[in-house]
Amino acid sequence: MIRFHIITLFTEAVRPYVDASILGRAQESKHISISYHDPRELSGNKWGKVDDRPYAGGPGMVMTAEPILRTLEKIVKSIAKRKASKIKVILFAPGGKQFTNVYAKALVKKYTDIVLIAGRYEGIDTRVKKIFKAEEVSVGPFVLTGGEVPAMVVVDACSRQIEGVLGKHESLEEERTASPEMYTRPEVLVWKGRKYKVPKVLLSGDHSAIEKWREGKLK
Repeated sequence: MIRFHIITLFTEAVRPYVDASILGRAQESKHISISYHDPRELSGNKWGKVDDRPYAGGPGMVMTAEPILRTLEKIVKSIAKRKASKIKVILFAPGGKQFTNVYAKALVKKYTDIVLIAGRYEGIDTRVKKIFKAEEVSVGPFVLTGGEVPAMVVVDACSRQIEGVLGKHESLEEERTASPEMYTRPEVLVWKGRKYKVPKVLLSGDHSAIEKWREGKLK
């Protein structure tokens, strides 16, 4: 089992996606587990305040270090109770290491527990990264309003690499030689008076020709 620990202020933004379909079944079958940790619970103040103004000025607010550090410490202590556990701490940043399928496979192969810090506002106090040696990861060359979507991307991509997560009707598309074009029934689709047909090669039964078509070697 791979255990994901998501540090987020907005559990409700993540849970509906990861509890549905394949990821939901993966949790039910104990291939993965997902836990949620709200740093406001360990803010150390009665208001649950977890942000403050950045030093030297600048727009917006920055998530303070201590609530996240306390949350990380609590997670790490709980993981340490299990033998042979290996932990990876990730936080999300536009300039971080590019997340890929290769990286997802490596995470699943090397670690039992993956901690995902979903930041908000203008970011997280850099000392969190330094103290827990967290790796900054980017899911793409763009900026989002929070780290919840990247966290869901990591959970999804990593879970697909775990044997038994994908059922008999699903498969690892990245390991198949497949044309970007996909077709299913009907053979002739009529839409607004025009006919759109499935390529003849896919109906031929010639597996060699079909494979060449999928590889882009046959038009």
